[in-house]
Amino acid sequence: MLDSVFSTKAVHDYLRLAAALRRAGHRVEVYPSRRQKTLGQQLKYADRRGFRVALIAGGDEFLSGVCQVKDLRNRREGTTRRWPTTPRAIPSRR
Repeated sequence: MLDSVFSTKAVHDYLRLAAALRRAGHRVEVYPSRRQKTLGQQLKYADRRGFRVALIAGGDEFLSGVCQVKDLRNRREGTTRRWPTTPRAIPSRR
């Protein structure tokens, strides 16, 4: 699963989310670029790497505790009101 990064200033928030997901048993990669990339570039990277799921959260999502979950294989997306650290909130592991 790819944790997309929208702000290099909030990288610690993305790392905390990834750590929580790993503790829940998920394989997670935080988008590895030091330079900010567009969401399209990040999703293309995830698709090339074979990720099934991408998590999308920006500043507003972090403040409200909401996260978008995008299923890259089925091209479906949804929003979860709590951070998706349980298997039911995420379609499947990588």
